[in-house]
Amino acid sequence: MELGEYQERSAKTDLRADPADIAFPLLGLAGEVGSLVAEYKKHLRANTPREQFVQEAREDLGDLLWYLAALSRTLDLSLDDAARENLQKISAVWGNDLPLATEYDGEFPIAQRLPRSFIIQFRTYEHAGLHHVAMYLGDAAVGDPLNDNAYVDDDYRFHDAFHLACAAVLGWSPILRHLLGCKRKQNDDVDRIEDGARARAIEEALAAYVYSVGRGFNYFHGAKRVDWELLKTVRRMTEHLEVKNEPPVAWQRAILQAYEVWNALAENGGGTVEGNLDQRTLKFIS
Repeated sequence: MELGEYQERSAKTDLRADPADIAFPLLGLAGEVGSLVAEYKKHLRANTPREQFVQEAREDLGDLLWYLAALSRTLDLSLDDAARENLQKISAVWGNDLPLATEYDGEFPIAQRLPRSFIIQFRTYEHAGLHHVAMYLGDAAVGDPLNDNAYVDDDYRFHDAFHLACAAVLGWSPILRHLLGCKRKQNDDVDRIEDGARARAIEEALAAYVYSVGRGFNYFHGAKRVDWELLKTVRRMTEHLEVKNEPPVAWQRAILQAYEVWNALAENGGGTVEGNLDQRTLKFIS
């Protein structure tokens, strides 16, 4: 049976006095979840046969589906559509396959494109009692040396790993375009909006925001996933930029690769990083 068919047929047993009453199906859903949890508690406490719990669960799941269908009808929503959209969402968030990266600069002159591959060195030194790091592309310095700009040593000076990951995995980084001098000046609007100061500020804000979340997750050491709320916030912050259509799984990969490299740089006091836009990867290589 299809979900849509169930939704339609179950309407015949929906005897609410007020068909627009949302509270009834909502309370019903909560009650049935509670009933399912209670049955599992009994199963654990009395060590009843698993088959007995499965049978009880089958009945409770059926009741849950009835209330879910009732709530969907009340809100004029289709269960078929909700199921389809949910599969698309979870595939975009938790799937392992990534499409080829969008070439946001493919139609621009080579000098205005991000390099399809790059090797960046992070060189560290001390000055005035502070730890500093400088990035180099070959013998050329990339940007200014950074310290943590904090009262405690928290390794934020290596945060350019986040920008490199944005470039390598997403093909997008207004910050790196600015640092490498490859802004897309051929198009005034793209130069002003996509590569301009506001876009760079948003990317820096993303780096700081993800870092603040990462502190609560051991800076993503060994993580395979990132929080869905984090991904939603990142996408909201970039919803008016060209990168808005990148799937959540791409942002997740960019964040995890950024912190894998960031943590390696912090542990080794610097090092060499390789990015590849065609493979959508950023790696610490030495």
